[in-house]
Amino acid sequence: MAINIGLIEICITFILFLVLLGFLHHKKTPKYLPTNWPVLGMLPGLLVHINRIYDAIAELLEASNMTFCFKGPWLSGTDILITVDPANIRYILSSNFDNYPKGTEFKQIFEVLGDSIFNVDSELWEDMRNSSHAIFSHQDFQRFWVNTSVSKLNQGLVPILENAVEKNIIVDLQDLFHRFLFDTSSILITGYDPGCLSIELPKVNFSDAVDGVADGLFYRHAKPVLDWSWSRKEHEKRYRGV
Repeated sequence: MAINIGLIEICITFILFLVLLGFLHHKKTPKYLPTNWPVLGMLPGLLVHINRIYDAIAELLEASNMTFCFKGPWLSGTDILITVDPANIRYILSSNFDNYPKGTEFKQIFEVLGDSIFNVDSELWEDMRNSSHAIFSHQDFQRFWVNTSVSKLNQGLVPILENAVEKNIIVDLQDLFHRFLFDTSSILITGYDPGCLSIELPKVNFSDAVDGVADGLFYRHAKPVLDWSWSRKEHEKRYRGV
């Protein structure tokens, strides 16, 4: 019993010590920045704003001169450098791109993208970039892009909005923009128009799958590797419809 009481006292003392350190650190930290707590890092501040994560990140970057280093829990490997500073982005993605290889960990997180331009480095990335630039800068492709977008606006988006006004119904603009992007992308890439942007608003299973994959990629950033690796098979079954 004496040993158990001693362990309890040690645990309580350690917890109080962590709380005290966090309080002292919080006193020195501006209110608009999350507190870097011992052991837990800045995770508590992230969880508090999880229901408005995008707005919270925008406010954080605005308050920290457009660049911020998020500290995750100890030994979790979730420290993340966030920047929207144009000078930093140009430095990383252009003038000194070779100094920032994505590496194996990045490819594990984004493995669903395969060996696309988003995952590769060095010469392969440069080859893909040059090929993409040649396609997107070609006048015929740009003309086709404009014609496709204008046609989809006139024959897809505008009729839906006019129908909503006429019948006084509410429409989800985010859903409409997703459908617009999916239809135009499909036409540009495959030449096929799936017709998702229509007054009937048909169910788009592929779009739902893409949203699910995007959510999975986000959680791979936010969760420790052991966590999302352990549940990987279950996620794959769900996305494949098994």
